[in-house]
Amino acid sequence: MGELTVKGKNIGDTTRKSKISLKKDIYKVMFEELGEVDKKEINKKILISGENGTAKSSLALSLLTHDLQDDEVVIYVDIDNSGYEIIQSFYFKYYETHQVRHYNPTQTKDEGKRSIKDEEATAGAVGAMAHAISEAIENGFTIKGIIVDGLTFLLQYCEAVMRINKDKAADEGIPMGAWKIRNDEFRKIYSLYMALPTTIIFISHEDFIEEFQEKDLSSVKRQFINECSMRIITQREDSDNPDVENYIATVRKNRSDVTQVNKIFKFMSVNKKTSKIDFDAENLVKVIFPTET
Repeated sequence: MGELTVKGKNIGDTTRKSKISLKKDIYKVMFEELGEVDKKEINKKILISGENGTAKSSLALSLLTHDLQDDEVVIYVDIDNSGYEIIQSFYFKYYETHQVRHYNPTQTKDEGKRSIKDEEATAGAVGAMAHAISEAIENGFTIKGIIVDGLTFLLQYCEAVMRINKDKAADEGIPMGAWKIRNDEFRKIYSLYMALPTTIIFISHEDFIEEFQEKDLSSVKRQFINECSMRIITQREDSDNPDVENYIATVRKNRSDVTQVNKIFKFMSVNKKTSKIDFDAENLVKVIFPTET
């Protein structure tokens, strides 16, 4: 077993120091030499889940572009290829100034005379993007937040990695022990993003919502959810006006303020007759980023 150290200093030599002397050393290192602690904003790790068409991507972009400063950048990692159209339609001014930067990690390979998605390489590209972002932050880029859209697909791509490793076709059964390969690959990739010193918003389909499932979530999904500091579910609901649909966000987890758990926020309404969209996530922003308001 290695020696007990704090800030690189050995404070655990009990064979040569009395308890009083050891206590003084610990106190000096832990309390006298630490100095003033920097006050930093908590970098939240948020999961937004919902069925297709419940405005998950729009909500994530709205949260991170709210009060976006000129020197700040938002990165959109578009695993399921759903975000680009939304960025172009509703957030183009940020895209045009390179404040919202879109990355499609999809990789392809030739199969006969056609080109198909290379799922293994695509999973690798998602991980490589996290490394690139880490380097950008070290080089001085001010990244307000990152959106990782498509966890459901990423888990499928990690399954492809497992099948390649075990030489199993897509329709072949897999021994129970082999699923560890998929799970480890998924953890390895999402952990790269969790470790980044900025806010991360992950987006998944409803398969990451335990309340929507008939059976328990897999262990790797449960572990991921446990590591997120906040969980939001998006849904559509009818309004009093039959021509209008509302989009709501329900906070299911919020480590920084448990009083907000299970609160519901309407963030968008769409008039199906006129196609008019009213978007207002201000109240949800106040819950997620209370220091900004």
